[in-house]
Amino acid sequence: MSPKFLLATLALACAARAAHAAPESARPATNDAPKADRTVDAVRRATPITVDGVLDDDAWKNAPQTSTFWQREPNEGAPPSFRTSFRVTYDDHALYVAVTARDPQPDKIRGLLTRRDEMSSSDWINIGVDSYHDRRTAFVFGVNAAGVQRDMIMFDDTQEDSSWNAVWESGVHVDDHGCTAEFRIPYSQIRFPDQPEQVWGLQVSRVVQRTNETDFWNPSPRDKPQLVSLFGELHGIRKIPPARRLEVVPYVVGGARVTSVDAGDPFTDPVSGQGTFGVDLEYGVTTDLTLSASINPDFGQVEADPSQVNLTAQETFFQEKRPFFVEGADILRFSLGQGDGGGSIETMFYSRRIGAPPHGTGYDYGDYVVEDPQTQILGAAKLSGKTGGWSIGLMNAITSQEKAVVQTADGSRINPVIEPLTSYTVAKIQRDLGGGATTIGGAVTAVNRKLDGTDMDWLHRSAYTGGLRLQHRWGGDRWTADLRVASSTVAGSAESIDETQRASQRYYQRPDADYLHYDPTRTRLSGAAALGNIGRNGKQWSWATGFDTRTPGFEVNDLGFQRGADYLVNWVWLQRHDNDPGEHFNTWSVNYSAWSSENYGGDWMSVGGNVNANATLKNYWGGNLGGNVNWDRLQTGLLRGGPAVRGNRMANLWANLWSDGRQRVHANLSGNAGWAPASDSYRGGGNLDVTVQAMSNLDLSAGPFINHSIDDNQYVEEAIDQAGSSHYVLARIHQTTAGMTLRASYTLSPDLSIQVYAQPFVAAGSYGQYKEPVAPRAAHYDDRYAILPASQMMVGDDTIGVTRPDGTTYAFGRPDFNFRELRSNVVIRWEYLPGSTLFLIWSQNRSDSIIDGRFRPGTDFADLATAPGEHVLLAKLTLWMGL
Repeated sequence: MSPKFLLATLALACAARAAHAAPESARPATNDAPKADRTVDAVRRATPITVDGVLDDDAWKNAPQTSTFWQREPNEGAPPSFRTSFRVTYDDHALYVAVTARDPQPDKIRGLLTRRDEMSSSDWINIGVDSYHDRRTAFVFGVNAAGVQRDMIMFDDTQEDSSWNAVWESGVHVDDHGCTAEFRIPYSQIRFPDQPEQVWGLQVSRVVQRTNETDFWNPSPRDKPQLVSLFGELHGIRKIPPARRLEVVPYVVGGARVTSVDAGDPFTDPVSGQGTFGVDLEYGVTTDLTLSASINPDFGQVEADPSQVNLTAQETFFQEKRPFFVEGADILRFSLGQGDGGGSIETMFYSRRIGAPPHGTGYDYGDYVVEDPQTQILGAAKLSGKTGGWSIGLMNAITSQEKAVVQTADGSRINPVIEPLTSYTVAKIQRDLGGGATTIGGAVTAVNRKLDGTDMDWLHRSAYTGGLRLQHRWGGDRWTADLRVASSTVAGSAESIDETQRASQRYYQRPDADYLHYDPTRTRLSGAAALGNIGRNGKQWSWATGFDTRTPGFEVNDLGFQRGADYLVNWVWLQRHDNDPGEHFNTWSVNYSAWSSENYGGDWMSVGGNVNANATLKNYWGGNLGGNVNWDRLQTGLLRGGPAVRGNRMANLWANLWSDGRQRVHANLSGNAGWAPASDSYRGGGNLDVTVQAMSNLDLSAGPFINHSIDDNQYVEEAIDQAGSSHYVLARIHQTTAGMTLRASYTLSPDLSIQVYAQPFVAAGSYGQYKEPVAPRAAHYDDRYAILPASQMMVGDDTIGVTRPDGTTYAFGRPDFNFRELRSNVVIRWEYLPGSTLFLIWSQNRSDSIIDGRFRPGTDFADLATAPGEHVLLAKLTLWMGL
């Protein structure tokens, strides 16, 4: 750890300690919430209930009414503006909740008609049920004033998984007194222990759209890192039989594909039919554990990934959108980065590895190829749940061996294997202690490939990872600590482990990295990782400090997502915040952070600091701005396996401004800029997202964006001369990307909707001032490189040749590019029965590229209309059967 970082950490820790040590009388008065100890009793219903939102059923008359609520937003701890009450009853099959939300101006109650699970600027009523009563997990059911349902699972006390979908009933009614809502939550959709009397956690909340007010039944202060653990308690549910939980959802898909075809292509037809079928199953093994399985899962209705141009050595991360893998992902998650609430993308389990594009391609064997763009998932199964304070998750998926059909240059046809038969397994177990204040758990993953009889020995034959995690809260739940350790091992042929050593995460082959012990004959590589933090969340001041380290051999990318290894990072964070509305602000915060890193060879890699501020005004407009300075002391990956290069100082600025999201037209404007003075490199960009609520059931949005950069250190290629020596070529690149994301959502009813997505995208990169490093660690920037003069270069259509004065010659591909792409889809979704859906899908993909480099948006966007592409028309029918 550097001396500068130690001093900064010590100063911040002392400041934080002093702030917390100040006597309470010296601090501004705050609204302290009462203890989270409210209870309510449920009564068994004796007469039927019609779930229509009208509370005129006799069963509600015998249920006790609870009306003590607490305001969380915007004036924490103040009495709610309007009265809210609720009652709870039950039978052998379901839990019933009735909520009465009084409002003296019922004509101002807002309910937008959207697709199910869409969060909208509406009046909402939400019910959270911690049926495990572990104070960490909850099933949440919400309904807005238009009757649109939304459900999610909460896990680890504060995290949300909105992908979870349950089959339940609700009804909403608006009258002269306000809004009333009824919920019927079948026991088959939640999980609970098998015992004579149930004690569940319960939370009821109400959102008043026009005032941005949120009221909770049980107090939940914003400055506490808790949600589920602050639920109240529901008593009185007795002698309910274990739910019979068997859900079967078969599906069938049919359609056509229309694509652009090369005149000489002997395989592809301009129009081809498509069809498949499969089944999803969910079975309650016990009242606590659920088995989910899918045979030939289909993901045809999933929205396309956004377009990107990646000029780095790092892999692009894409969010998981496939329902089978998204639902219940919380119980299998094991994050490998700071910011476990979603801020970190590095993880031991990245489900996009399963069913990904094949690792190989038939185009290595010939120009005319038939191959599937995705690896087929033969089947997948998950076992998950909680029992006796234990959380258990287990998943296995099998993907098929994939072969391409290739016509070679001599006209013969071959069928090379481009993806081996593979088994993916992930398991996680976690124990909650002390009412959820302490959790300890572990996770393992395994990947096994059948490589025999293939030419794919460059893949790992097996890959295993394991991790342990300990989390603890204390001191009134204001102090938190988190410690994670993990290990990995990959095995295979010497070729496969050589590729792993030479990968961008580590670059063992660097000529100036003797500590890495590069060995091309290895058949196994192992590594370890650890990260931890400790911090305190206060009413005005919060702070945390921690570390993150990975040995050079740590590798999880067979089933996880990892961008780096070979580092030790130390960091510290301090925040001053105020959640009590004042004269000008509803909330505001100022954050400071600092970090320092080094590698396992003892090289000081970087040091930096960040300052940013966030605020929401009284009119609910808001924004944030910030900046950081980072000194890259040494860049070990710039030459992608070549020697390390001395880095430069980089300064970055960013700002965001957003308008009141309650309004029919609201927008978010953001911009960023950066500058590296030593290399005269800079970047800048911005985007504007505008959403228009054209009608209560029509939502339109447009998001134009543009980014431009000039980078004097863009890696081009490692070129080999006639003597076999390497030349690491870099250049100064002018790069511009521009595009627009368009969305429209038209909802005819809560069960029938049309959604449109389109993203035209163009990018251009023009290279110049080519150079080679000659003194990579020189103190002055200009001394590190030798510019290649035009007199030594011969530029062709797709290659550039270099002849040095000493007679050395080499060549590399001309890197200039123009890339154009259009991705779009239209999805009509009709839930014709609860849990049963008909999808009608039209997707379009167009793309092409040329070697040019000039940014000409008018020409590029116009050329998209004639770019080669494909149209896919599909119909998918699912049928939910609860048995």
